[in-house]
Amino acid sequence: MTVAERQPLVDTLNQMEAARLLDLEKTIKAGISTFAAVGEALTEIRDNRLYRATDASFGAYTERAWGFSRQRAAQLIGGAEVAHTLSAAGVEVTNERQARDLKKAAAIYEKASPAAQLAFARVVQKTTGTQEPTTAQINAVSCVIEQIDAAGVIEDPETGEHLQLEGLDPGRLDAILRENVTTATYESTKRKESHIQEKILESNQTGRGGWQDWCMSYTQQNLTDSQELRIVVKRDGSGNSKATALIVDTETHATVAFGDSAGWLKKAVMSLVEEVKGV
Repeated sequence: MTVAERQPLVDTLNQMEAARLLDLEKTIKAGISTFAAVGEALTEIRDNRLYRATDASFGAYTERAWGFSRQRAAQLIGGAEVAHTLSAAGVEVTNERQARDLKKAAAIYEKASPAAQLAFARVVQKTTGTQEPTTAQINAVSCVIEQIDAAGVIEDPETGEHLQLEGLDPGRLDAILRENVTTATYESTKRKESHIQEKILESNQTGRGGWQDWCMSYTQQNLTDSQELRIVVKRDGSGNSKATALIVDTETHATVAFGDSAGWLKKAVMSLVEEVKGV
């Protein structure tokens, strides 16, 4: 409990404070689903202790007046702070979930140099061509900006030349950053796709969705009558057991596809999964 919260329960507000409290409470009541406006109103009530005429603490006020805990109020306040920070970069945060997702991006933006902040704002808008870029796009921009700002230089993807961020022509900087951001977004998306695929395959190894069931399903749906999906386990040169998953044509004895050898069956099958995606 803070010193401010140990104040007496009743502490008269002056006329201006009372009027301001009424305005702020109207904002909260009218925009209870508009998280940024609500968060900003709660921030002012908390910081100026406008609750003190009726409640001993800010937490007690939110519980009594609005039916939610101080922790919930903190979430709304934090979301509003993120929205305010990113609005300076031309990014409109439309809901509280998005604000939570973009909290790291906002923190990076706040501590970046002025040049990096300007670059962030321009690239977020120009990369997507929209005033409402996705969370993944904004996070990709923020990660690239963080790395570049820390190094103070940026690599031109065409020439490999390392250029100083400060003083770089804005048009050229934008083009280079867009290329970097596009690559970062693509790589992030592919990592997520791979993670999702792996989770699907390992989600239930004894029921549908496990890697064993993938073997059965792939064989039924994709192999011809003369093809087999095999898992071969043998010792390597060091005497360790290694498994390899492969697809073989039994008539020609040709190997159609195979994955990397691995020390356990699931990893061997997962390697084959990645291989047959392009077959």
